[in-house]
Amino acid sequence: MRALLALAGLAVLATPANPLETLSVERANDPGLSGPIPTRLAWTGNGERLTYLRPSPAGADLYAFDPRRGEEELLLRGGSLTLPAGPDGLDALHHATWMPDDRHLLVPAGGDVYIVDTRSGSVRPLVKTDAVEEFPTASPDGKRVAFVRDNDLYSVDVKTGRQTRLTSTGSDTILNGRLDWVYEEELGNRDGRAFAWAPNSRALAYLQLDQSPVALFPIVDFLPVQNVVTWQRYPTAGMPNSVVRVGVVGIEGDGGAGPERLVPASPDDHYVAPQLVWTPSSRGVAFQQINRRQDELHLRLLPVPDKAHDPLGTPRTVLTERSDTFVNLLLPPRFHRKGRRFLWLSERSGFAHIYDCDLAGACRAVTRGPWMVDARVSFSAAARGQPLALDERTGFVYYTATRKDPRERHLYRVRLDGTGHARLTTEEGTHRVLVSPDGRHYADTWSDAETPPRVWVASRDGTKRWSIEDNPAAPALDFERGTLEWVQLTSRDGATLYGSLLKPPGFDPTKRYPVVVSVYGGPHVQTVTDSWEHVSPFERLLSSRGFLVWQLDNRGSAGRGAAFESAIHRRLGQLELQDQLAGVEHLQGLPYVDASRIGITGSSYGGYMTLYALTHAPGVFRSGVAGAPVTDWSFYDTIYTERYMGTPEDNPEGYANGSPLTRAAQLRAELLIIHGSGDDNVHLANSMAFAAKLIEADRPHRLLVHPRQKHGMRPRADRIARDRATLEHFERTLKRAQAR
Repeated sequence: MRALLALAGLAVLATPANPLETLSVERANDPGLSGPIPTRLAWTGNGERLTYLRPSPAGADLYAFDPRRGEEELLLRGGSLTLPAGPDGLDALHHATWMPDDRHLLVPAGGDVYIVDTRSGSVRPLVKTDAVEEFPTASPDGKRVAFVRDNDLYSVDVKTGRQTRLTSTGSDTILNGRLDWVYEEELGNRDGRAFAWAPNSRALAYLQLDQSPVALFPIVDFLPVQNVVTWQRYPTAGMPNSVVRVGVVGIEGDGGAGPERLVPASPDDHYVAPQLVWTPSSRGVAFQQINRRQDELHLRLLPVPDKAHDPLGTPRTVLTERSDTFVNLLLPPRFHRKGRRFLWLSERSGFAHIYDCDLAGACRAVTRGPWMVDARVSFSAAARGQPLALDERTGFVYYTATRKDPRERHLYRVRLDGTGHARLTTEEGTHRVLVSPDGRHYADTWSDAETPPRVWVASRDGTKRWSIEDNPAAPALDFERGTLEWVQLTSRDGATLYGSLLKPPGFDPTKRYPVVVSVYGGPHVQTVTDSWEHVSPFERLLSSRGFLVWQLDNRGSAGRGAAFESAIHRRLGQLELQDQLAGVEHLQGLPYVDASRIGITGSSYGGYMTLYALTHAPGVFRSGVAGAPVTDWSFYDTIYTERYMGTPEDNPEGYANGSPLTRAAQLRAELLIIHGSGDDNVHLANSMAFAAKLIEADRPHRLLVHPRQKHGMRPRADRIARDRATLEHFERTLKRAQAR
């Protein structure tokens, strides 16, 4: 145990004693380049301790910090635990969650479930079978743990190990308590869990998905001599989705299960957000129902009787959100302790703001103004999953917002009546904040574009601060770095756009440089932020090799309000490209930019934007690298695509105008496409279809396929190969082009 000093200010980064190194492709893909940043920050249920993982040679060690005593304590050395790897191959502690006693950890590992005593270090198997147990979640009283096995819900008694099957309809097509692929990707924040315990620990609310209507697509592993095919249910735009129903199953006094009680699926062509929220009394379940067009969202309340065998009530609509374009799914309701009111995040004013609402749907604004509350980032891991931090003793709501600058995030607090508004964080940049359940302290992970992340704990009034990680010697600081310049410009039709230009080390304004435009451009994402993550290691690598690196958030991006984001509705690609070309015009006006040597690159939506720019603005870019690109929106999934484009049947013109595939013959730039053969998000068929069109039009190109790799390439060897190919492509097409 060691004491941590309270900080009056921030430590100054030490200047390296040795000359700075030049970044290599290999080093750019090293883990820990940004320093030993604690991860998995979580407050214990009573708010007395912040726990987190620190990286260690053996994997990860678990620490706790007590702000009352200003002390940090090592709880567990990860390397000493006899646990298999977690669900994704990471150290098992990365997936651990606290039991309600704040002493034991619930750990999924190797397809089984374990309980770890943080005082003794002992490991006890709770559920160990030949099957795979998923999403273990402790009941609020800590007596039981629910999990999914073979698409059915189970619970297990923590003390005796007795298991109870709660649902019995699970199959390859009926999913109880877990999400199908498209729900998990687009509505579940890539968390497949779809159940929630009642506060009294006597029932579970869950979603049941019938995915039998969804089309099957093959994901092929080409490496075995006899290829292996995995069939994925994947609904493409305009095609049938899973049929979803809300269910409740009770837990009897002896641990047995009550009957499965399901709300009829009416209408059957709608979505239900998987974030199910019980009222504090355990007498109701709130859920968000969204029509397929996603321009109408209903917050509904399902009455739940006390007795497990009594039928459910009829869901009633509490409030409705409507839009002329689309309604963003923001956060589930956050009920007050007594359950008669709840906090709600809505864009009804044009910007995401907090409202205090009653169960009749009457709401009063808690925050207001031409800026947005960004609880998606700040409270994604908040205490016990609460979406907004509410201290009911003082009446203060804590939240993160863009009030100071859209490119920054700061922590604020305000009373429920809208008074007492105050900013609590002071350093310019990005603060990712976790408020304690009692509202007395908050953990803050801060960075700006020039400073690797630092972590501290602060008192709610900011008078005390304890450093958790100053991170003065992040390995990235040992490498030469270019200088970053923030840019604000105006689009052709008057919109304010934010961008940045990274200049190479030793920049000489009398020279003319090649430029790489690094783009994402997709809706509900913001890349131009004053944060360390704004410039990736690969972008720093490009800069060190003599490239200017340009980024711009076009319309459709997040952080600027509903009108800015929804401007792209039913015409993906068109307005985004117009804004990106405004950025290129800015670059072309700079005396140190060689306008004949501009390239563009991006992955996922950025890969789509790369191909869209190359085929719809031929002649502007000399070369491009597209990673895992969507090449026609009819290939992509229903929930994402239809939110922004409608279906191919009701918006054929938008689909045609938004397709790189239909304009492949217009390609004039030198192109490299990189795609993983196992990509279950943007299927390899996208790149194959585009390559076929290029061959048909006699347009030269290169296609690099990574065997078995999914949408985000995890193995270091694949990431190095991808980045080396991209770097070599731009050096050949943009730098060597000058010599020719």
